[in-house]
Amino acid sequence: MRMELPARNHLFEQIHGILWEKIRSGEIESGQRLKDIEWARKLNVSRTPVREAMRKMQQEGVLVPLAQGGYEVRGTSQVDLMELYRCRAALEALAAEEAARHFDGPTAARFDDLVRRADEAIERGDLDTAFTLNTQFHAEILALSGNRHLGGLLEALQRLVLFYRAALLRMSKDDARNKALYLDRLRVKQDCHREILAALRARDGARAAALMQAHVRETAEDLLPAVSESTSIAEELPRNAA
Repeated sequence: MRMELPARNHLFEQIHGILWEKIRSGEIESGQRLKDIEWARKLNVSRTPVREAMRKMQQEGVLVPLAQGGYEVRGTSQVDLMELYRCRAALEALAAEEAARHFDGPTAARFDDLVRRADEAIERGDLDTAFTLNTQFHAEILALSGNRHLGGLLEALQRLVLFYRAALLRMSKDDARNKALYLDRLRVKQDCHREILAALRARDGARAAALMQAHVRETAEDLLPAVSESTSIAEELPRNAA
């Protein structure tokens, strides 16, 4: 018997997507308070799907519940960032090690195309495309590992990873000097990706894992300036901001 999902479930996912995009873009900033009743009014919906969307974002680690009611967008800290990326580095290293066993000719061609397109995006200064292709590179390695449990663990970290990376992307797009520095970092990351691919081609899982772990840990270092800036901004926000 086919089950029809209530429309409310679809609405909750839409609201989750709207709120996440506003946080990712910086329209809603770290430290800003969110109330379900206010967002229900803004979105012209009932409070229930808004509450469910916010509860999911709490589970993802993006929102923090407040004792007086409502939520606050998670603040960014350097300690939190480094802890998060140490976890990510260990998991992605395992993904690279397991992916090496499944690497073949067609797979290599697909990865070569990803790296080539990212190179082109960087050279034309297209940060959004370069960011997307960089994320896809890591996602493809995870998919190639074939480890569903590993995928579930990484998915739990992904929202927070994107939360931090989005802060760096916004900072880079808003300032010419920061953009140039970010493009230079991306070029270095492309070299890391090529080294990881060489290890995968050789089916050297141990080397691919070591390279991936170093690569992800270095990425955390790149994010530290953005964390410092977004933290100082959050401290200046009024605590009752909607």
